[in-house]
Amino acid sequence: MKRLIVNADDFGLHPLINEGILESHQKGIVTSTSLLASGEAFDDAIILAKETETLGVGIHICLVGGLAPVSDPKEVSSLLVNGKFPETHTEFMKRLFTGKINGQELRKEIEAQFNKIMSTGVPITHIDGHQHMHVLPQVLPIVAEQMKRYGINKIRMPDESPFLCNGVRSIGRWIGKVGLTTITQQAYTTSRDLGFSSPLYFWGMMNGGQLHEDALLGILSKVSNKHGVHEIMTHPGKDNRSLNALYPWGYHWDEERWAMTSSRVREYLSANEISLIHYGQWNEGDRP
Repeated sequence: MKRLIVNADDFGLHPLINEGILESHQKGIVTSTSLLASGEAFDDAIILAKETETLGVGIHICLVGGLAPVSDPKEVSSLLVNGKFPETHTEFMKRLFTGKINGQELRKEIEAQFNKIMSTGVPITHIDGHQHMHVLPQVLPIVAEQMKRYGINKIRMPDESPFLCNGVRSIGRWIGKVGLTTITQQAYTTSRDLGFSSPLYFWGMMNGGQLHEDALLGILSKVSNKHGVHEIMTHPGKDNRSLNALYPWGYHWDEERWAMTSSRVREYLSANEISLIHYGQWNEGDRP
């Protein structure tokens, strides 16, 4: 059986992103989302999550992206640049691997993000991370502690095939993907040893923020040929101009929303017998 989780990242970041995610679930193929504890539209996301029980909700651990911490900035200062998280994963990793980040402060912030989300009472299906920083060897053990604490046993492992470019010609993005995949292989070992489960296949990294309809159909052609549980990562939203003025990531939120609600995409899933699920709707560890 081919089962597919379609996860919309950044729930709670902005009202326009919340709207795009909800529409992509109600009118499209999005089955799951992951929640940012420090997002400015966090409270709105919680209301929507409680009103939409069919949407699986995970925790989107955030340590990058120029966002503010949940903790008092004075108490996690080694994680921050000018009071906020570093803009890019490259900058965060450089600070982490050169010893500039205090381990206790890292633990404090991750605990704060878990606590804030878990205190809402929204059922949590899984864990993932903004720019996938949750798989780093210094970060994953802290995340795992909190997963054990709250009884969460599903986690994203972002190891998209290095051979998939899917129309993207950015060498820098490809190098970043391959590097992260290498780190993820060790993270798989750690997560399996701890009893956590992850989908067998992950897609959407190379097309991150640019997953338009043709790119999505290109990924689905891979899904249709591989039995097991797959995850596709997406970033739907509304109003590219407004969102790009706030978040300089070059994302195409509208185009991703249109792809997620495309009739061509729904027809492809049906014709190829691909079943849509969220993280809370499967139990076995599918990573051999």
